[in-house]
Amino acid sequence: MNIVTVRINGVEYNLKGNEKEEYLHKVASYVDKKLKNITDNNSKLSTSSAAILTAINAVDDMLKKDEEIQQLLDKINKMEEKESNLIKKMKELNSKAIQLESYNEELKKKTQGSQHEETLKAKEAELNSITKERDILQEACKKYLQENNVLKSECKEYKFQVQSAKYKVMDLQHRLIETQVQLAKEKKQNSPMLNMEKKL
Repeated sequence: MNIVTVRINGVEYNLKGNEKEEYLHKVASYVDKKLKNITDNNSKLSTSSAAILTAINAVDDMLKKDEEIQQLLDKINKMEEKESNLIKKMKELNSKAIQLESYNEELKKKTQGSQHEETLKAKEAELNSITKERDILQEACKKYLQENNVLKSECKEYKFQVQSAKYKVMDLQHRLIETQVQLAKEKKQNSPMLNMEKKL
């Protein structure tokens, strides 16, 4: 368990977590920037209100990343399905090409005159067409594999960002509780009714 002292909105806090020290600093920096942005835009906000708005913004970021991850996963699933269909079609074409090559060889052996030449040419044309189609499919399959790898990489990054956002939200919740306790103490000290009771 790592314990790191960080500064958020000018106040020092001790963060505890199993994550690396630099990660905890990154979380604190994110919260500090969000909080400063909110207080800069509205200086009349109380600390607890600013903390709540910061928590709302962090949760909003996290939920949006969740949606983006889901969209990426859906896209990856579609790509993998397309890839699977392409591989299946390629195997079928390879099998057909092998059969045609074998048939061509037999025809060449049997062909003595011009009676089989047309059949032979037609089969060669069909073989060429299938070979071209197979090559195109191989290129398409390669392209889908590359796109799929890029999407998987993006998905991994988004998952990391969502995990980061979750920690930020947890930290904001702790800060909110601490702020509410501090405010309650301040109200108790500054209340004129309570001060009068002490004098009596």
